[in-house]
Amino acid sequence: MNTHHLFTTAATFAVVALLAACGTAKTQSEINLSAAQVKYPGYGMDAFSAGQTLYTANCGRCHPAHTPSSHTEEQWAKWVPKMVAMANKNARTVVIDEPGQELILKFLYAASH
Repeated sequence: MNTHHLFTTAATFAVVALLAACGTAKTQSEINLSAAQVKYPGYGMDAFSAGQTLYTANCGRCHPAHTPSSHTEEQWAKWVPKMVAMANKNARTVVIDEPGQELILKFLYAASH
């Protein structure tokens, strides 16, 4: 196998892997909020987006952000407050307040159902 062919094959695999990774994220039209709306009446796309933004902006700073379905609701309820406290301590300010923590927990619930 010549170098050009090897490079082309490697580049093709890289593009396929990138597209596959991008394809795993749900678009707004694919998100089913019905389970979250049953649990949290009035929950909507604005709250989902706000929680998602807080989660992606903060929960990947010190470690790779986990997928919402990687933990149960009970596990998230245990870990998110600990991580919020740690994030606030490391930032030496409040980067996630109590309402923000609730938005994150609701986002994780909605995104995993």
